[in-house]
Amino acid sequence: MQLKRIFVIILVITNFSCQSQSKKNSEKEKPLDFKGLLVAIREQKIEPVKAEKEFSRIMKELHEQYKPASYDSLSMDLVFPLRTKNYKDVGGRGRGFYARHFDLFDHSVAKSHPAHDIFIYDLDHDCKDDNTGEYVDILAVNRGVVIATETEWTEENGYKGGNYVWLYDFESGGLWYYAHQRKVYALEGQIVEQGDKIGEVGRSGFNAERNRSDTHLHLMFLKMDEDFKPTAVNHYPWLKKARTIYTTQLPKHRPRKTIEATALKTRQPFLLGNSFPLKSGL
Repeated sequence: MQLKRIFVIILVITNFSCQSQSKKNSEKEKPLDFKGLLVAIREQKIEPVKAEKEFSRIMKELHEQYKPASYDSLSMDLVFPLRTKNYKDVGGRGRGFYARHFDLFDHSVAKSHPAHDIFIYDLDHDCKDDNTGEYVDILAVNRGVVIATETEWTEENGYKGGNYVWLYDFESGGLWYYAHQRKVYALEGQIVEQGDKIGEVGRSGFNAERNRSDTHLHLMFLKMDEDFKPTAVNHYPWLKKARTIYTTQLPKHRPRKTIEATALKTRQPFLLGNSFPLKSGL
């Protein structure tokens, strides 16, 4: 009887141990979503090779769910990313793009600027355009789905990109990255139309907050190859022919974000809706 009781105890302990190990392995092997991947890269908790593999998996799933047209740089028809602005507000007349050492998957590599900075006139650094006294809307340049946002940047955490939005472009199958926002209005999983307001120009970010930096939007575009590996594209030619938008609205698709009527003045507030999960797991 005593031996039987000991045997039962051993079985229970072994079973519990196996279940615990199985749970740990399951948690360890759980695929990352796009925001989780970005955080893992930033905190250097994932090797660049594995990060690239995860990125390709996520992009492949996005392409399967939202199949884009074939990428064609000549067919890109965008709205300008800042309300009332145009290509003349791009820093350095388009010469600020430098992508030679760009590596999305290795956070330690910081010798490139694979983007264009688009500036507003803001001498007192209050994030308002000095000509109008208003915050400047950031717009979706193309129709797509928001796959990641950062909304909790502080000077203490010092994230380099500050508050940001990553947008998957339905037309090209590429990714747009909007950094240094004052406030983000788009939500993860939300489909946005061309010209929808997704945020406001700000000074969030490790370098963007410093006095030597002028208030601007940092805008990057990544195209995908056949293996879903990213390449930064100099999109200044697209910005030169992009259409200027003067009236904007918040995205109408769910999930929606509640905003005070005074914040958008003539625009109508939207009620908070229930979010819907992306089939791809993003």
